[in-house]
Amino acid sequence: MTKRQESPRDAENLRLVAMDTSHWFDTVLRSIPPRGGELAAPPAGSGLLPVHGDRGLPFVGFGIHMLRYGPAYQLQLLRRHGPVSWCQVFGRKVVMVSGPEAVQAVLANKDKAFATGWPDVIGPWFDGGLLAMNAPGHLGHRRLMQAAYDEGALAGYIRCMAEDAHTALGRWPTGRRFAAVPAIRELSGQVTTRAILGLPYEPAGRRIMRAAEECIRAETAALRLRIPGTLWHRAHRARRRLLASLTRAVPGAGTREGDDFLSVLSRVGGEGQGRFDSREIAEHTLFTLIASHDTTAAATIATVYFLGRHPEWQNRARAECLTSTETPRTAAALNRLETLDSIIKESIRLVSPSPINMRVTIKDTEVLGHHLPAGQLVSVCTAVNQLLPELWHRPQHFDPERFAEGRNEDRVHRLAWAPFGSGQHKCIGMHFGMLKVKATLDALLRRFEWSLPDGYEAPWSFTSLPAPSDGLPLMLRPLR
Repeated sequence: MTKRQESPRDAENLRLVAMDTSHWFDTVLRSIPPRGGELAAPPAGSGLLPVHGDRGLPFVGFGIHMLRYGPAYQLQLLRRHGPVSWCQVFGRKVVMVSGPEAVQAVLANKDKAFATGWPDVIGPWFDGGLLAMNAPGHLGHRRLMQAAYDEGALAGYIRCMAEDAHTALGRWPTGRRFAAVPAIRELSGQVTTRAILGLPYEPAGRRIMRAAEECIRAETAALRLRIPGTLWHRAHRARRRLLASLTRAVPGAGTREGDDFLSVLSRVGGEGQGRFDSREIAEHTLFTLIASHDTTAAATIATVYFLGRHPEWQNRARAECLTSTETPRTAAALNRLETLDSIIKESIRLVSPSPINMRVTIKDTEVLGHHLPAGQLVSVCTAVNQLLPELWHRPQHFDPERFAEGRNEDRVHRLAWAPFGSGQHKCIGMHFGMLKVKATLDALLRRFEWSLPDGYEAPWSFTSLPAPSDGLPLMLRPLR
């Protein structure tokens, strides 16, 4: 049987599922000799298997592979070593867990052996937020925060975001190519501050988002010393200023009856329910400010890219958006945009804004019969599951209809599609985030049509949240 020649359509998004080989640097990385070994010897008589992996280069290990190839490298580890493996990443051994069963075992955390590992990786920027909390405090804070994410609260945030997105897009350039990545990140900030803090973007909101960006950039800082002039030092200073400012704002926010997140959170709880103090409100608000900006910007970038690559889907989404004349846009109206919903889901399946969940073992445990010692950092590779041919039909292809009723490929396994995580640490703001991305794209689709250069394929970078390293060259044309 002869092998069928692969057409350009078959080769779609291959860089997301296979490590690139087009650059001389890729050849260098492939030439690194294996330095395999076991993570740790299982306890005698336990019947457990050791975790196998590779050290790679001294200290650097496979850190460069992670940053350059993202889930494609994690897929290679899965194929080479199975669903539980390890590799060295910048001086630290990290266990990589991929595949639906292994991911479920860690995120379900039935034997309470795993705690959040994010502070070990990104630093203190989310301290006090749900992402950095463990039981029992995590559960208590999460229950209290639910009121800030109920249907009524979301309606207020999204109405504000939709209005601000429509206004901000009026200043975007048309008729020439421009870098969409920084523009979308700026847009995300413009639609965030009034909904989260009750502040207009100019001038106070802009200063706040610049400080938040300092914290975001520090997540991947190589030099983690608080030396003046370094990224790490600037981020600590920015976080300190933000927390002080938010703490001062809490009393006024609690009495002004506003529908922004800070005001709503300041009013939650009461007699018999408990309440957050001012510091806790400030920390949760800062985490929400950063998370509702960074991950939604990444999701918007991915969706804009795939709609630029697939104008037929862009036209379908636009036609759906234009059937609604409701102004201002409400959360209920956005929830009715089913085509746009499927497009966003497919975009973040292919390029997940949060491709991993970090955990650390707090005692000796096992995953699928493999021994993990206490104190072990674990990367739960949820984005790998979203690219597995065992779970998805032609997984590298952009096909929003896979989420349609009747196909429902995302329901093949509960961990097949998990961009918001799973278990007790599943993102509390997932509906909020999806609605924000919808509001932004709805405003964009109703105002413009857009295109990418002929034959363009995004050079995805995974140094932080995924984004095209060339800025994503986009051209807008106003709708007539």
